[in-house]
Amino acid sequence: MIKILVCDDEIFARDAMAKIIRRKGFDVVVASNGEECIDLFKKENPEVVFLDVMLPDLDGDHIHKYLKELKQDVNVYYITGSDTLFTRENAKMAGAKGYLQKPVDIDILFETLDTIKKDFGEQS
Repeated sequence: MIKILVCDDEIFARDAMAKIIRRKGFDVVVASNGEECIDLFKKENPEVVFLDVMLPDLDGDHIHKYLKELKQDVNVYYITGSDTLFTRENAKMAGAKGYLQKPVDIDILFETLDTIKKDFGEQS
């Protein structure tokens, strides 16, 4: 089973995403800040991370770089409240697999989860 780490400081957004992701057949762990994200990443070794880029303690770009140092093949998807060309280009340049704009559209989340399953050779 593919394990996904959801890191978002907004409890409602984080818990709603985790619930949806679980229902789609993934194993899910959640973090509410950057330090917790890093700790859980080391402990749980997820294949995928949904990472809020604006966390209260650490910058999402820095967390992403650190996670990639720990596990080169981790798939990181940014979660952002800002849908601008800069945000899209920044995510791409950082090596993010993609990004989701807040509030997260459930249909786009479903499409992303289906893509993740295909990338890992699982059925949707």
